[in-house]
Amino acid sequence: MAENLDILNTAVSLLVRAALLAARFSGWARKRSLKRLASRDADAKAKEILFLKDRVYQLEMQACAESANVSNDER
Repeated sequence: MAENLDILNTAVSLLVRAALLAARFSGWARKRSLKRLASRDADAKAKEILFLKDRVYQLEMQACAESANVSNDER
């Protein structure tokens, strides 16, 4: 019984370590990504923002059209 308890304790310890390492890596990757984004040229950022806003608008219009088609089909 004590042997199973040791195995269980070790397994829990390893799971906690894995979670902490994953969280640390995630934070490191996010920090690195944010630093890279902050160091980019402001003009490139503005272009990307405009592109993304346009893409969001296109997707919103597509979703509205699809929902209108669904409501027309239900009639």
